[in-house]
Amino acid sequence: MRAFLLESFDGPDALRLTTTAEPSPGEDGVVVRVRAVGVNFPDLLTTRGKLADLPSLPTIPGREIAGVVEHAPRDSAWRPGDRVAAYIDHGGYAEAVEVPLDRVMALPASADFAAGAALVVNYQTAYFALTTRGRLASGETVLVLGAAGGIGTAAVQVAGASGARVIAGVANEEQAETALSAGAGDAVVLATGFAAKVRALSGEGVDVVVDPLGGDVSLEALRCLRPEGRHLVVGFVAGGVPALPANRLLMRNLEAIGVSWTGPMRAPGPGFADVGRILAEMYERNLLRPQIGARYALTDLPFALSQLEQGAVHGKAIVEIG
Repeated sequence: MRAFLLESFDGPDALRLTTTAEPSPGEDGVVVRVRAVGVNFPDLLTTRGKLADLPSLPTIPGREIAGVVEHAPRDSAWRPGDRVAAYIDHGGYAEAVEVPLDRVMALPASADFAAGAALVVNYQTAYFALTTRGRLASGETVLVLGAAGGIGTAAVQVAGASGARVIAGVANEEQAETALSAGAGDAVVLATGFAAKVRALSGEGVDVVVDPLGGDVSLEALRCLRPEGRHLVVGFVAGGVPALPANRLLMRNLEAIGVSWTGPMRAPGPGFADVGRILAEMYERNLLRPQIGARYALTDLPFALSQLEQGAVHGKAIVEIG
């Protein structure tokens, strides 16, 4: 089978398309024939050698896939021909991969493989952030920063599906269009001076901030929270790690909450397949629709990662195979 091998931590250009052996069926996982691969920041950081838990080289990166089950243990819930999406630590940049049984979810019946791959990291993270870590309740107000990106568009939709009012934060008018297409119908604010705009829209402030950006944006976002609000730290894709002012946390009883979703190994919270069923139900009710901003062929995968690194992808980037 074809696969992209990472031979050095020198970025997307260090990926080399090669031929390697097909995965062997085991008793603890299913073999999936890959039809679509999600392109995400953890994969990009892997190619740059910037993750805490880096694999040994050479390695096949790739964490989120969708495809068709080819082999499954007899006593498992899966059968050959099942349409699935899955999360793996590494190995998804290939035409086939073995996936642990507890990291597989059924595709929604009406979803294609591209949508299925897009439902993995971003939507599982958004659900974990808002429900388990953020304790979001229906009727609360959520500010989603970076609302035109993969995590942002997912958070907009999951928050809306959970009964929250959503304010989407974006950098420019083009990104505003993406956020609106994702379902940010309550309000969209541009980055410059956004705290004053958010407070004008929300009165006392928002209940929850979803922050995948970091940097100075995070500091201004704290000013958007009402007393006892929750700031969900999801990532730092647009800036450095901010030094959050502890005095503001103290005076307004705010919470700064870390969100680290690494598949079913994290705890507490429902498992991967359980959340997959919830997301599939939301999808079938038309509450979720991944915003696929770019589609690439397998051979263009390094270019897709470089586009992500340059901020040129709005929504989710997907590599389609076959």
